[in-house]
Amino acid sequence: MMRQTGNRAPSPLRLCSGQADPSCGRIDLSPSTLLGAGRRERLSFSRSLWQRVGVGVASRVRIVRTLGALFCLLVTAGGLVPRANAAEEYDRTTLVVKLAPTSDGARRITKGQSGRPDFDRIIADFDVATVRQVFPPTQVPAHRRDLAQKMRMADFVIVRVPDGVDPDALKYRFEKSSGVEKVEFDRIVRICAGPMIPNDTYFSTHQYALHNDGTQPPYDPGTAGADCEMEAAWAITTGDTNVVLAIIDTGLDYLHSEFAGRLWNNTGEEFDDIDNDSNGKVDDVFGWNFVGNNNSPRDDHEHGTHVAGIAAANGNNGVGIAGINWHCRIMPLKALGADGSGTSTNIAAAIEYAADMGADVISMSLGYTSTTGGADVESLAVLYAVSVGVTVVAAIGNDDNSLPHYPSAYPNVIAVGATDPDDHRADPFCWDPQSGSNYGSYIDVCAPGGRIWSTLPGFAVWPSCDVYPSGGYGDLSGTSMATPHVSGLACLVKALRPGWPPDSVARVIRLGAEDQVGRPEEDTPGFDVYHGWGRINGRITLQSLALAFPPILSVPGPQTVTEADTLRFTVTASDSNFTYPVFSIGPLANASVVNHGDGTAEVMIVPDYDQQGAHQLVIMASDGALADTDSVAVTILDGCRCQCHGDPICDAIADLRDVVKAVDMAFRGGAPILDVDCPAFPGGRADVNCDGVVTVVDVVRIVDTAFRGQPPDYCDPCL
Repeated sequence: MMRQTGNRAPSPLRLCSGQADPSCGRIDLSPSTLLGAGRRERLSFSRSLWQRVGVGVASRVRIVRTLGALFCLLVTAGGLVPRANAAEEYDRTTLVVKLAPTSDGARRITKGQSGRPDFDRIIADFDVATVRQVFPPTQVPAHRRDLAQKMRMADFVIVRVPDGVDPDALKYRFEKSSGVEKVEFDRIVRICAGPMIPNDTYFSTHQYALHNDGTQPPYDPGTAGADCEMEAAWAITTGDTNVVLAIIDTGLDYLHSEFAGRLWNNTGEEFDDIDNDSNGKVDDVFGWNFVGNNNSPRDDHEHGTHVAGIAAANGNNGVGIAGINWHCRIMPLKALGADGSGTSTNIAAAIEYAADMGADVISMSLGYTSTTGGADVESLAVLYAVSVGVTVVAAIGNDDNSLPHYPSAYPNVIAVGATDPDDHRADPFCWDPQSGSNYGSYIDVCAPGGRIWSTLPGFAVWPSCDVYPSGGYGDLSGTSMATPHVSGLACLVKALRPGWPPDSVARVIRLGAEDQVGRPEEDTPGFDVYHGWGRINGRITLQSLALAFPPILSVPGPQTVTEADTLRFTVTASDSNFTYPVFSIGPLANASVVNHGDGTAEVMIVPDYDQQGAHQLVIMASDGALADTDSVAVTILDGCRCQCHGDPICDAIADLRDVVKAVDMAFRGGAPILDVDCPAFPGGRADVNCDGVVTVVDVVRIVDTAFRGQPPDYCDPCL
């Protein structure tokens, strides 16, 4: 058979399929592709070379395939060929395993003692040294253990891949295990900011985000009025020391003068090398370092200190800058390392810690993009925090795209985008022409995030854009900087409405935002995917609370119900101060109320046999500060004509004959002939009539002896 020559090039090779890098895809490594079209003389020379060295066709194919695979690896490693889902980064040394449920519920899990034999067998087979729970049940406060068990938080464990073990092989074994529900590599989480851009330190000249007169920042003057109107907001409140803001980030330079007197204090702990409050953290007096697993959340990056200053630097103290909130307590939780990155498991553990230790608001200027959803362990921690009343705020990311960014894309999280000094969506930031505030259907609001002046640690030295840090202050850009504006404002809302749940805090911030301030093609009327509900406005938000108008309660007219029947009716209340009220009732026994969370509630009454008559059921609707009350007239009708209670013979005496009739009607359907003069119960014998036959009378006598003084709840129609 004649071999074909000439200009025809070999078919493209399918490389990396299930091998070194599946994202490499299908690459054409034909000679004409590699050398370029029209270079036939080189192809002829290469064929002659193969022949001169005596390499056959089969060997040539093997050599080309090997070189092609190496080429694929080099190209991919060099960034010439994009990896699949390149934005999704994983720590392949750590697996997050969700164990299958067991009948004994929450339990402490240690190596080889998980209660799942198949899982324990894999741990032994691979000689895994480290297995620990993300949310140890022993560290959950007693009053929240039922919730943690219901959410199966104890089932999430961290498994460190041993040296020399193929991570994918271990993951595969877990995926096939009957003791495992789900497994994934721990996700890498990064800060949402570019390098710093420090300059001057005066509020009137640099902090355009709080008050913009069109002249600041001096190196990029913006548009007058493109700000949060904080001067007017501070006339209403500057914060409350009872409100706690947890900042999950790279840590905090807590020796900075702007945070003097502002650190949260764990009153259950002291510096004595003892875990006084039994939360699994020794001497966590001012916070915790989840990266180093110690009690020093000191910032070794810059990012966390900058974020904290925006939200909560001391104000009106004559130096530096003013934060959004001047009095809230700062709980620094270090979950990101010196390189600005961390893992989802550390983020999740920090969220749980903040919720359990009393945080009112959690601020997270970090995250990752994922097209496959967020990490289950992280999602569960967010749900747990929101369930116990913590408002969660997170950055939407800086990639200038609409891909979901976590944790901001989780439900019940306030997702924050960034604007620039002109109120436009920040696109791009000064540090990268390809950057920009992300957008999407999950965004809630925007806040200033371009060139934001704030606090920096004393060691800050990074240059960026066109200026350098100096004197403990500087500016950064990103949705990281926008987020603390919102979390600081959330703390101001909590200062005025400490009892508000997270959805109410989010709602008042959304409805207080300024709409149509950005580019007309993006910031359209109402909600849009670029600005959400608008750029936040502190004045509008807080003034709406300062008006302090109560909810308006609406109740139905008089109600009637018969004893032992069920009465249900609905009550409603208008939302007050952008929140739905909570309903309560009293003082009628056997009445309950179910709040629907949308301004309505269902009242249910199941009266007992001794409640006949006229009653007034008092109903209250409260927004946490003010309330409206009203009452409903409830008439309870007698459920038995002779008004008996355990007295079916209707002689006003609940005695043995009544019990006999009640028991006999329950077990036989008819009333027995009862000898009321039967002898007394002769201790221990079931035959109380002493006639050699155990009859219903004997049973009734025993029952009556057991229940004397507490007759059964029985009412006969007294026919």
